Amino acid sequence: MSDRVILHPPTAPTFVVSTARSGSTLLRWLLDSHPDIACPGETDLAGLVAGYVDTAGRLGNPGGAQATLAGAREVAAGLMDRYLEGSGKRRWVDKSITSALHLDVLRAVWPDARFVFLYRHCMDVVASGLEAQPWGLSDYGFADFARASPTDHVAALAAYWLDRTTRMLQGEAALQGRSTRIRYEDLVDDPDRALNPVWDLLGVSAAPDVARNAFVETHDAAGPADYKVWQTSSVRSDSVGRGARIPADRVTGRLREAVNESLGELGYPLVDDRWGCPGPRPVGPGSDAGLVDLRIVDGHRVLWRGVLREHDGSLHDPRTVPPAGAVVIVEREALPTLAPDRAAVAVAVRAGTVRCYGATFGSYGGERRVLASVGVFLSRHAGDLVEATAPAEAA
Repeated sequence: MSDRVILHPPTAPTFVVSTARSGSTLLRWLLDSHPDIACPGETDLAGLVAGYVDTAGRLGNPGGAQATLAGAREVAAGLMDRYLEGSGKRRWVDKSITSALHLDVLRAVWPDARFVFLYRHCMDVVASGLEAQPWGLSDYGFADFARASPTDHVAALAAYWLDRTTRMLQGEAALQGRSTRIRYEDLVDDPDRALNPVWDLLGVSAAPDVARNAFVETHDAAGPADYKVWQTSSVRSDSVGRGARIPADRVTGRLREAVNESLGELGYPLVDDRWGCPGPRPVGPGSDAGLVDLRIVDGHRVLWRGVLREHDGSLHDPRTVPPAGAVVIVEREALPTLAPDRAAVAVAVRAGTVRCYGATFGSYGGERRVLASVGVFLSRHAGDLVEATAPAEAA
């Protein structure tokens, strides 16, 4: 048991509020590994209390509005308290992706409730949604947005993210100190540091080794969860930045403006002309069509950069040559697959781990020529680039 002073009544529940595909199952496992906290799988508790309140309203709120809220609280607490008793812990936290839809009801039913708002970059949510639902956006709350944008799943998922994130930001603003914000990217980068505000909000001591224990302890599988978490053995950051593979021109107009407004509020990179291509792109007539600006990236970070001259395969410092007419982005994780076979570049282009920018790629001949020269270079030097871009050892 924790000996930390409880900052608010132990009966006050806490709700994790997030979009789908934002790492909420990972956060749930981390919270559930705390000796004081029980965090079950998806319960749709918010939907339960919202349905109770709605039904009571249709009946004229017998006993009055406060009685309705008390009744909803009693029904939900009866279920959660029995779950808590079985867990042997003293606090419950609910993590359901439907909570974002019912924030007003949750605040009304539990005026002392706490909320943890978990965010993830829009384009990473889009990439994860496409991966999880390759045959059609039917689950996770995506369906309504897919029906509104049936020919463009990227726009549908971006609209979903915008809707849920807007609700979350508005709810966060209304809570006046009863919430904390956490970003998925920060969580996977340093779980212990990212969780400190959450422990403070809940009034419990920080749990040692929670990131390790989360994958050692048993978590019930009664509710829906991320399909990949059961095959995961540690907190990993390799999914951060995969949204860079999504072309920026698939999110345009007012949708892009609104998405960027929320991204800016959350401190994320914007979806702009540099998206997916960290740094400048070819600028037009002043660019040298015979040069290829080759960049090795990790998410939105450039790890290595060199300019390749097509006709002789020589490599140059970007500061010593004219602007290149083409930019080729290679994700570091793709490098090992590119070393043995020049044809592997085409496979990587289809996977989005190699991306091409510039007027040169407006013609098949130009694209073939550039990718051929890049393929030759990478088949010879990919191993060296893996070593050159290896993460520095921790001190």
